[in-house]
Amino acid sequence: MLILYGSQTGTTEAYAKIVQSFALARGLPVRVMPASAYDMTKLETEDTVIFMTSTFYNGEFPDNFTNCYEYLVQRKEPLLNVAFAVFGLGSSTTKDNFNRAAKALQSRLLSLHARELIPAAFGDEHDAGGHDTAFRPWVKALWVQLLGEHSKLTLPIHYDFKLVSGPAPTLGHNFGAGYEELTVVSNERLTAEGYERPSYLMTMNLPDHVNYALGDHVQVAYANSNDLVERLAARLGLDLNTIVELTPRDDSATELPLRATVRQLFTNYLDLSTPPTRSFLDGLSALCTNAEEAATLEHLAEDMSATNSYLQYISGGPHRRPFTLVDVLEDFASIKLTLAHLLGNVPPISPRYYSICTSPLVHPHQIQIVYSVDQWHTSKNFTGASAGFLSRQTAGSKVVLKVSKGYFTHPESLDTPILGVALGTGIAFFRALLQHRSQQQQSVARVRLYFGIRHAAKDFLFKQELLKYEDNGILELVVACSHDSATFVTPATKMQEFPHRVCEYLDNGGVYYYCGLGGAIPSCHEAAVLQALQAGHGSTLAPEASAINTMKESGRWQVEAFSRSVDHENALQSTIDAVQNNDAKPIGDVLGDCAMFCYQCGQTNQGIGCTKVGVCGKTPTVAALQDLLIDHMKQLSWLAHHIRLLEPTDNQLMMDVNRFSLLATFSTLTNVNFDASRFVAMISEVEDFKAALNTLYKETCQRLGVKPEPLPWGELPLTGDLEDLVSHGKKVGVLSRLRSARNDALVGLQEMLVYGLKGLAAYTDHSLQYGLENSVIYNFIHEAFSFLYSKDASNLEKVLEMLMRCGQVNFIALELLHNANNTHGAQSPSVVQCKPVPGKAILVSGHDLKMLRDLLDQCEGYKAKHGVHINVFTHGELLPAHGYPGLRQSTHLAGHFGAAWQRQSIEFAYFPGAILMTTNCLTQPKPAYKDRLFTAGAVGWADIPHISTTDYTPVIEMALSCNGFTAEDKEFAYPPNPFVPAASEYNVGWGSETVIGAAPTVLKAVAAGDISRFYVIGGCDGYEGERSYYTELAAALPPSSVVLTVGCGKFRLNHLQMGTIGATGIPRLLDLGQCNDSYSAVQIALALAGALNCGVNELPVSIVLSWFEQKAVVVLLTLLSLGIRNIRVGPTVPAFLRPSIFKVLHEKFNLNAIGADVHEDIAKMVQGA
Repeated sequence: MLILYGSQTGTTEAYAKIVQSFALARGLPVRVMPASAYDMTKLETEDTVIFMTSTFYNGEFPDNFTNCYEYLVQRKEPLLNVAFAVFGLGSSTTKDNFNRAAKALQSRLLSLHARELIPAAFGDEHDAGGHDTAFRPWVKALWVQLLGEHSKLTLPIHYDFKLVSGPAPTLGHNFGAGYEELTVVSNERLTAEGYERPSYLMTMNLPDHVNYALGDHVQVAYANSNDLVERLAARLGLDLNTIVELTPRDDSATELPLRATVRQLFTNYLDLSTPPTRSFLDGLSALCTNAEEAATLEHLAEDMSATNSYLQYISGGPHRRPFTLVDVLEDFASIKLTLAHLLGNVPPISPRYYSICTSPLVHPHQIQIVYSVDQWHTSKNFTGASAGFLSRQTAGSKVVLKVSKGYFTHPESLDTPILGVALGTGIAFFRALLQHRSQQQQSVARVRLYFGIRHAAKDFLFKQELLKYEDNGILELVVACSHDSATFVTPATKMQEFPHRVCEYLDNGGVYYYCGLGGAIPSCHEAAVLQALQAGHGSTLAPEASAINTMKESGRWQVEAFSRSVDHENALQSTIDAVQNNDAKPIGDVLGDCAMFCYQCGQTNQGIGCTKVGVCGKTPTVAALQDLLIDHMKQLSWLAHHIRLLEPTDNQLMMDVNRFSLLATFSTLTNVNFDASRFVAMISEVEDFKAALNTLYKETCQRLGVKPEPLPWGELPLTGDLEDLVSHGKKVGVLSRLRSARNDALVGLQEMLVYGLKGLAAYTDHSLQYGLENSVIYNFIHEAFSFLYSKDASNLEKVLEMLMRCGQVNFIALELLHNANNTHGAQSPSVVQCKPVPGKAILVSGHDLKMLRDLLDQCEGYKAKHGVHINVFTHGELLPAHGYPGLRQSTHLAGHFGAAWQRQSIEFAYFPGAILMTTNCLTQPKPAYKDRLFTAGAVGWADIPHISTTDYTPVIEMALSCNGFTAEDKEFAYPPNPFVPAASEYNVGWGSETVIGAAPTVLKAVAAGDISRFYVIGGCDGYEGERSYYTELAAALPPSSVVLTVGCGKFRLNHLQMGTIGATGIPRLLDLGQCNDSYSAVQIALALAGALNCGVNELPVSIVLSWFEQKAVVVLLTLLSLGIRNIRVGPTVPAFLRPSIFKVLHEKFNLNAIGADVHEDIAKMVQGA
């Protein structure tokens, strides 16, 4: 079986691997890979191929499936010998695009006469059960088809066996070299009798040839308990002394002795203690003869709900139900299981690790280990597998183990102070360390140890020994007893009591060691250290997080974490909850390791963040470089801001920094620049500017007699090597800060400020194209970035204040851009044609009217010189260009092609000329048009030609080399938009000047009742089907409504035939222009408020915004900063706004998310809510 998958974000890949694991469990040979990794010319030699793909964006295949499908489309020969099955993953909200890719794939395979094994199935992420609703029946049908009805989930047979008689074979262990048999000297209980979590200290003699070092581990080869072994033999009807001879069926069979007694196999080789996996339960359900039991087991395996029964067997706490393989077989008596089903399917016993808690200087010929035994409130005598085995050993018993090197490295100098955290039996390493230091013949630095236990009177392990080390001056012991008071006290709690002590140890070159539970617990204590450093130094998050990262790189921060399946961090859940600030589970804990993290835009994967590759097409490399550039922009801004505090007037260097700041910040906005080399160059530039400003800052301070403030960041020299830059970028990215701060709400609000600055920089850069600047904007950008290094950045209210200032400054930027665009004349009403015009053609997309003007002028000059006319068409948010008299008077401006930006991957292929991308809104270029594409300004993509000046000759030359439109072209040939019908023309040009000029007519219409309410519906368009809400909203409004639209969100509305306002001739749908023309919406609202003698919030105006990227973020901030309330945003709440923060914004501004029903929302808006 071959499984080929197409996956953009990893979901389909995960499902493909589920099929792989089920196939392996059934003994089917299987290969799985992305379709891009397979040689499609060999497809005809495959017997069975499973295709699995998601549907990306506009019905397209994921990038790693595109070539596969193109091969199938181009192939002429049939695939008569190939049997196939298709499973698709999609979203029903995309309507016509629902699983379009998988359906097209199925259709093409059938047309090539391949044989379909089972009907294709199509998962829907919005189904109550998600994709699994379709996947589970589909995969079951697949097994039935391939293996027969009764083998749907059976366990594969890996060994043939026969029972023989004779003497029992002598077997050793099967764990490999280095394992030794040690004799137990003693097994002493350390905790009081009756304590529910008893701890033991086991002492063992070392063979003469075995040595160990400080911090080493042992790997214990435990054995199953007699209780489990005897119960399993009884369940299977086997005599434990019977000899079994095994013959492997395949190479994948688990290594087992080929001759052994049943007792030997059950005791020393098969893991009988670990709960069976869901896949194993699936297999057992097929062996049930009782239908009810089979259904129960199958449900147990398949139920993925939040309250599923399987959790009670694997979660932590004393009330966990024992759930070994033996328990399952006893609870489900109808399972007809033989020894053959167990061999090779039950996982083998794996050695368990324990830290040696002695020093070879004190115990050169013995080792000791400390362990705890978990017990449960159950009628069965059940303990953990390895710890239970150890607890049954007595003096003289033999234990098979291997000494292995520990994870901790130790400072070379005994003068190095040590800051340690030990939880429970994690004390083992520190006891060994203290024994080791106590034997030194010279002075040693102290160890400050935070020891987390439950009860001082019950589980204070090695109490007397530790107190002795305190008396000898080599230990400062801080005990945190979690269960001895009403307050849950942990080492993290204790660090906050005396933060200066944490600083004292780490500031003097100290090493941090953590030894205890894994999962989120080490991060909780890292956050506690981070908070202590901030409190002790009176500093902010960034420099202390940088200091900890430096410690990690230099080996001064070391963590040895262990986990126990029964614990699952329950013991410290209160600590985790406190760190989470009662918000949802921290993103950093949810994600684990990932290639990247970005959640700055509306296409964020699964509403959390993009972790493998950006849904926008941004690679992990580019994501890390963007994060690094923004981090260095904060540093550059800190210097610029502090220079201005001393001397407000900018010199030439500062003016250069101002303009660079716009370009660098703007370049990180969504869908702008994907070219790694451009970011490497900008990072080099920002380093040069930083060096120059640092010199200027010091010189200015010296000249004015002022002491320079210390830089609030740790200088990490950059080599310029791409791998080095990416590594640094990951350390300063948002995920790193989420994990460091352990406060998603605060970090999300700080990120909102960064995103607002990105939008502000974009708008200001547009104005700069016209030579228009405002120092207030530059000053604020640097002040706001610098603010993120201040203590106030840790205060939610202070961050909110800065966000409001960002909105206010953006209003200045919008006014500046409004005036810049009006150099082409104020907008006036016009009708734009959407049809081909014969001749050579150039398409311009993005927002930049200045670049469009320059291109039109150059086309005009080319025609005057060469006599060739070139038509220029607009795309996306350049549609409003036709509303400016100075632009539409150009005979080269021919019309509008296509719809909003996200359709470019479909539409651009059908444009027969050159394509120029300005500003943002670039998506990954497709091969069909990539060779005709150019970028300009901040936009970039690797290997796409970039126009860095105002000379567009390469674009013109490309247009001349293309076919252009012909007289036979009556309509544009691109596929229709699945969400909105195509329009043959658009009405544009209703800017603020035009609307305010018609104010007397509008006011009369209000008085006459022809206008009951104004609705501002606009913002960004995007891929999501949920954006159809805005179409439905506009269509559902009463006939006395007037809709004002801005931004590319207009393409959800401007096909609607909404008529005119009474007999005025004014359309009920007024296109104010681009997203920046939200300035016009505000001006219109202020004019109406003035005419009606009321406040803006008292006007019959409702605002419904569609957000996608950072320009929309800063526009929202502008509206909020102006005191405008009752705004609705959608289609989703931004991922960076955690629920607690959105609640704050709702309480302050009555900011609401759009609802599920447009009629309910309209009723609320009419009521002013």
